Amino acid sequence: MSSISKLLNSKALTYFIAAVTLAGGLFHLYTGGIGTFSSMVQTGTHWLIVFAVVFLLYPKKRERNVFDWILTTAAVIIGLYILMTWESRVNKVSAILSPTEMILGIILILLVLEGSRRCTGNFLMITAVVFLIYAKIGPYLPGIFRHKGYSWHRIISTLCYSETGIFGNALNISATFVVLFVLFGSVLNACNGGKLFIDIAYSATGGLRGGPAKTAILSSLMMGCISGSPVANVVTTGTFTIPLMKKAGYTPEEACAVEAVASTGGQIMPPVMGAAAFLVAEYVGINYGELCVAAFVPALFYYIALYFIIDGVSLKKGLLGLPREQLPPMKEALRGGAHLFIPILALVVSLIYGFSSMKSVFYSTIALVIIAECRKSTRINLKGIIAAIQDGMVSAIPVAVSCAAAGIIVGIVNLTGLGVKFSSSLISLSHGNTIIALFLTMVASIILGCGLPTTAVYIILASLAAPALIQMGVSPLAAHLFVFYFGCISTITPPVALTSYAASGIGDANPTKTGFKAFLYGIVAYIVPYMFVLSPALLLQGSILTSLYGIFTALIGIYELSAGVSGYMRTHLPIPFRLLLVLGGALLIKYGVITDIIGIGIFAAIFLIQTFRQKKNAEGGIYGRA
Repeated sequence: MSSISKLLNSKALTYFIAAVTLAGGLFHLYTGGIGTFSSMVQTGTHWLIVFAVVFLLYPKKRERNVFDWILTTAAVIIGLYILMTWESRVNKVSAILSPTEMILGIILILLVLEGSRRCTGNFLMITAVVFLIYAKIGPYLPGIFRHKGYSWHRIISTLCYSETGIFGNALNISATFVVLFVLFGSVLNACNGGKLFIDIAYSATGGLRGGPAKTAILSSLMMGCISGSPVANVVTTGTFTIPLMKKAGYTPEEACAVEAVASTGGQIMPPVMGAAAFLVAEYVGINYGELCVAAFVPALFYYIALYFIIDGVSLKKGLLGLPREQLPPMKEALRGGAHLFIPILALVVSLIYGFSSMKSVFYSTIALVIIAECRKSTRINLKGIIAAIQDGMVSAIPVAVSCAAAGIIVGIVNLTGLGVKFSSSLISLSHGNTIIALFLTMVASIILGCGLPTTAVYIILASLAAPALIQMGVSPLAAHLFVFYFGCISTITPPVALTSYAASGIGDANPTKTGFKAFLYGIVAYIVPYMFVLSPALLLQGSILTSLYGIFTALIGIYELSAGVSGYMRTHLPIPFRLLLVLGGALLIKYGVITDIIGIGIFAAIFLIQTFRQKKNAEGGIYGRA
């Protein structure tokens, strides 16, 4: 190794990254507990912290080179310039940029594009470049894409020196809410919270038929509550559950698919959810706690649908549960870590009662560190706290970079008026039919999700598609949750199913087969968003009785669809029965007296027939517990 290479990859570099991430974590904790600065200072400091280390954490080659340091130096200079001059720009009479500001703006955009390429791949970077080109060539485009065109001066001014571009709403949400919740999850994991969730899930479900798969579902659900990252969820729980599923009789692809689908659900499970959830609350204009309440039932349905599918697959394969003596005792798991649920519960309650999201998670993090001292198994020292803060900041970097890159796209959408035109076209293309508009939005979400992270998918479609759905009578909350939901589950949708690929790496499975198997296991979950859009009671909007009735009929519909897909209800289902169950489940998607009666009637008739067939064939006692 050359002397320069040694210098670029020395211990001093490690100390630099450690110092920046620690300082960044402490800055965000301070602003969460004491109070944020002005929007531009908060967002600009966040950008500076992230881009001071992103090119070093994601080097162009395995070993960092001079180019990585040049980018890092440029990022620091620009970040400091933005922070030192923002007030003078606000008070500036002339909106014309100086040559220095133009040059720095161009470099800023290039840094964001390169950072997004390194963190999330080429697709987001290419998408942002396409939008930049679109802002220039508008006069030469046909139809809804045509606009008057804008100078580079206007484009750079909008994207780099205003709060509607890179330093806009998306990055501001990352700088305030997202990073604090990521830090909370990181500290909880450092206190052995992940092990607690896995032990509880294993003890509760390991003895059921197909037990290890149900352990994956429950453990991923609990981890998802405080992680919000499907890949992190896969790595944390999948390392344990995938080998167990393979040992129990699942193929590698089946085991990895179950874990991928279960981990993906963590993005929609309150209280933390995915990073885009904070943007949903901001766009809709509600308290984050209200969003958590509304999102809870759809998230629960996601996991219930997966559970029903896996239960049917387990019956079909004849998979038994594990003997009780092989499972960890529930009492031992709770004795060692049940106290960790106190700060989680405190966080949930404070959010529901409308307290500030930043204050809630800040004080919950402090409470977590204090309460963890109650048991040796969860105790964390100062060194461990510092490491947790640094790990949390590193985990938040891809989200922040994605938000910055998405800011380029949103800035161009707002500048050119594309959002209004796209909404009008979506309404026209669907001929005013809500179902068709929802389907087109779903397809757009899934296509974008093939290459973009969930946050970027949501930001783009929240600007383009959600307004059209709202114009067609869909409630703002349901419209934005619909887009958010499909942005999340696009990570298990082939051909590019990122969460499935991450799981296949752990389980030594074929990535492509795992992706298609995950799509099959999660297929019923693709129906859930239609349910809460067409029946707002599932978002707990309206009277209690209406919501309870909606939940009851939706559960029956989910069970019918799951049984139809898996081919099992009490015993093997003939093809005609499977088709009838799918029809019955579809009828229960939207509230209606006649459709509900028919849907529930189909379920009751086939359930009784299958129960009779099960008794007749004497198959009921060989599959273990449900």
